[in-house]
Amino acid sequence: MSNYPPKTLVIFPKITYNNNRWHFTPNLLFRDNSIIITLRPARRISDMAVTTFAAIDVGSHETSLRIYEVSKKFGIRELDYVHHTARLGYETYSTKHISYHSIDKLCTILNGFKEKMKEYGISDYMIASTSALREADNNLIVLDQVRQRTGFRIKILSNSEQRYLCYKSIAFKENSFHRLIQKGTLLVDVGGGSMQLSLFDKNNLICTQNILLGSLRIQEFLQDMQKHTDNYQNLVYEYISNDLHTFSELYLKDHKIKNIIAVGNQLRTFVKYLTVHNFGHLQPTDSKGKKKDSVSRQEYDEFYEAISSQHPEDLAKELNTSVDQASLLLPTAMIYHNIFEETGAEQMWLSGITLCEGMAADFAERKERISPAHSFLEDIIHTARSTAARYDYSRNHCEYVENAALKIFDAVKRQQNMTKHDRLLLQIAVILHNCGSFINLNEVGENSYKIIMSTELIGISHKERMIVATAVRYLRDYFPEYSELQDGFDKEDYVRIAKLNAILRLADAMDRSHKQKFTAITTSLRRQTLTITGSTLYDITLEQGIFRNHSDFFEEVFGIQPILKQKKTMTPKHTDSTKAKNGGNHE
Repeated sequence: MSNYPPKTLVIFPKITYNNNRWHFTPNLLFRDNSIIITLRPARRISDMAVTTFAAIDVGSHETSLRIYEVSKKFGIRELDYVHHTARLGYETYSTKHISYHSIDKLCTILNGFKEKMKEYGISDYMIASTSALREADNNLIVLDQVRQRTGFRIKILSNSEQRYLCYKSIAFKENSFHRLIQKGTLLVDVGGGSMQLSLFDKNNLICTQNILLGSLRIQEFLQDMQKHTDNYQNLVYEYISNDLHTFSELYLKDHKIKNIIAVGNQLRTFVKYLTVHNFGHLQPTDSKGKKKDSVSRQEYDEFYEAISSQHPEDLAKELNTSVDQASLLLPTAMIYHNIFEETGAEQMWLSGITLCEGMAADFAERKERISPAHSFLEDIIHTARSTAARYDYSRNHCEYVENAALKIFDAVKRQQNMTKHDRLLLQIAVILHNCGSFINLNEVGENSYKIIMSTELIGISHKERMIVATAVRYLRDYFPEYSELQDGFDKEDYVRIAKLNAILRLADAMDRSHKQKFTAITTSLRRQTLTITGSTLYDITLEQGIFRNHSDFFEEVFGIQPILKQKKTMTPKHTDSTKAKNGGNHE
């Protein structure tokens, strides 16, 4: 430092290279006589870190690549977007089979994407497909060919996983989402193969339903019939209207729908149409010059009337897109028009959300610890409760068993290395375990299994739904050996199911009479003994007997002996239930 005179400020830049980007960190050194003071930025490195992430959507009509920049400071920002037409859905929805020609084209596209990703130095990515591969009878062959020829391992998303990613993206991207769902809001996600209708009200997800009415599937199904009619628009309307009306009658009659949130790849074309035409109320910006993100019912009717009068060839030229892409605009527009009619909604919010953005949001939450304002965990639980209510479940019994089951889980979770997600699956299983009694009191487990397997639970995978259903299926019957299960579970899945089932058996035994006899429940794990103490003055002979019947299975699964003790005092009912549901007092 002797080369620098007194009272000299010296900047020593620290330059690092990370994730294909140069990062500059200044170190400020101030020399005053013999004193050197080092000043560094107060911001933590983790707060400044930027990760580049790629999301690839192998869709029904096109395969797309979106590249994002993800950081705590700036959130999620799109850097690049590339897409190519690959009409996998046309083959899947008509023949259930994807041809070699389509596989070859897909591999060529993906290898091109691979080169683009190299330009950005990307190591974090996700590649996913939905119904186009999910419904193809040769999807395993397609996955293997893609892996061999490109190195990519495509993940085929279940419908619930696909929609959950999109919902996450909306919550990340838009602050208005939380405000909108305070009142009746229908989120309509129209894809190529199907649509997802999800009802939100009072900040909760009430229900969700998948209908096989996607724009590409509609077009493919009606292709031959179109030749025999002069009114294709009416043909499409008749095809889609009954299913949408049925959904409205079953799920919307007790809710006033004020908003529609539109999701899907076709929304890009919608917005482009508004921008190109720029007529009447359909301005691309509002009165303050801001980009519009919603249209009123009147504005949408004008848009629908205009687009219905144009041929796909004319639309393609006008929007500078392919005829195939333009031809999907009318079925999509008709779906939203029909939903406006069924719901009487006042406005439609054009979210512009895609599956790729959902993948980026999921990555941001998992890797960068960036969380959306809206809690989708609560949505999953609320949907399970709404489903159980449709089957007239015993609410008091289920809440009581839920409290007991979660306390048992929290007592053993650390020793057994059980996760928060295991706890969620247990909670869903408890909520739905008794809904089968609505159908037949003699086969409650089997009927509950069928109800769960037929119910869309956004946020858990199809396999996790099978795990929940199987844990409920054998609640009171003999629990099968691994070789007896026919649902393709691996050995880890089998053990997971057994653990959930063993906990559920004990908790259900504690309220076999459905009289909620215990007014307070505590748990204590000492060595290999789990003591469950309940406060009550009632006769618990029935509960003790059934508990003992299930204790051997619990001990076999966990290596822990459960004991049920009675504390003969009275305390207010369910004083500890809220704490158990929210995470318990055991770590």
